[in-house]
Amino acid sequence: MTRPLTWLLFLLSAGIVSCTEEATAPGRCPNFCPGGTTDIKDTIFTDVIQRDSSYRGYLPPYAAEAMAAADLPNMDSRALVVLPHNMITTVHTSSTDTTSVPIVVDSSRFRLTILRRDTSATNLKLRVYRLPITTDSNSTFASLDPDFTAAPIDTVNVSQLLARPPIVDTAKADSANRRIFGDTTRTDSAGHILTVADSGRTLTLYFHFDTLQAPFVAADSGQLAFGFRVAADSFASASLGSTESAHSPLMQWFFHHTIHDTTGVKPDSNVYDNRLRTPLFDSFVFNPPTAPLDSNLAVGGAPSARSLVRVKLPKFLHDSLDVVRATAIFVPVAPVVGAPSDSFSILVRPILTDLGGKSPLSSAFSATRTIHIGTADTVTIELTDLVRAWAQDTTAQTAFFLAHVPEAASFTEIRFYSSRAPGFRPALHITYVKRFPFGTP
Repeated sequence: MTRPLTWLLFLLSAGIVSCTEEATAPGRCPNFCPGGTTDIKDTIFTDVIQRDSSYRGYLPPYAAEAMAAADLPNMDSRALVVLPHNMITTVHTSSTDTTSVPIVVDSSRFRLTILRRDTSATNLKLRVYRLPITTDSNSTFASLDPDFTAAPIDTVNVSQLLARPPIVDTAKADSANRRIFGDTTRTDSAGHILTVADSGRTLTLYFHFDTLQAPFVAADSGQLAFGFRVAADSFASASLGSTESAHSPLMQWFFHHTIHDTTGVKPDSNVYDNRLRTPLFDSFVFNPPTAPLDSNLAVGGAPSARSLVRVKLPKFLHDSLDVVRATAIFVPVAPVVGAPSDSFSILVRPILTDLGGKSPLSSAFSATRTIHIGTADTVTIELTDLVRAWAQDTTAQTAFFLAHVPEAASFTEIRFYSSRAPGFRPALHITYVKRFPFGTP
């Protein structure tokens, strides 16, 4: 009995020793957990951006989605609209009678949409002027200045209209828009009508013109041209909808024609009708004009300018490295000109192949950066996903465009120092880490 008891005690003691856990001791697995730590590098590459350049003429102001109107200490911008010469001048009295009679225009109504405005501006006014019907893309601020400095044919105080109590539109009394936003139509004694949409962000104005304000000239087939200026107690700035947007200006002619009774039994009768006409041309002119391109990188303006930024990515970023974050750094030459309440948005798009200013854009990546007006702070743009893609694909074109959005819809422009300015050249700030060498089983 002694020998079995001895073996039992030996096994119990061995089990106790083998089950002892060292909770505070580090793990020992040299085959699966190699030594070392994660090494994170944070580097600003000041010489990787090379051969950067600017190009102008991508989009003219008459093809933009908005017209800029502003009255600022350092900028004066004015919008203009030219109606087509395709308004009818005669009508047939019936479908069986080939005799045509002239129309008599009674009045007209013009619709204009304010897409953006300074909501803090007081006494915001919109003035309407008659312009020559020959106004086109060759017209300049100087050539139209005499017409814009003449007496306006109409003036509406937008701030006062907004302060008036809304009226109930019985035709839309049960509409979803009214249930959500409430009564949004306002009018004044001069016949101006204002409707509010998007919780007050978009304003639609209707001007009622008589035949003196908007005369119908049959020889011109009803062609007219209008100019628009803004004014306010402080900085006045607004964006007006153009034909390239969903809020195009619109002219509505109201007219009648007389049907003469040839039998002598019935009196002559008047038939009333109306026609809608969208503009033939719209644009805006401003002073001072956009400065010509120089050695700096220009973005924005009208006609619009874009800057092509080429990046020479270091070769070691392709070798077993992971990009944690990448940021492009640009130093403005001067603050962006505009109203203090405005902003300037930059769009970044990579290119598919390098053809200079005509390089096709890629839709695989985009980034935006909003800049405040009047500030000259350094601009940083997040490019992490783009630089990661470049690091993984050595065949990709490592270049991107800087553009303004919406393009050519404003006179605002920003200029950055290029790679030709040693002290302020663009840079690329990259945080990267070497891939951890995990063991193999």
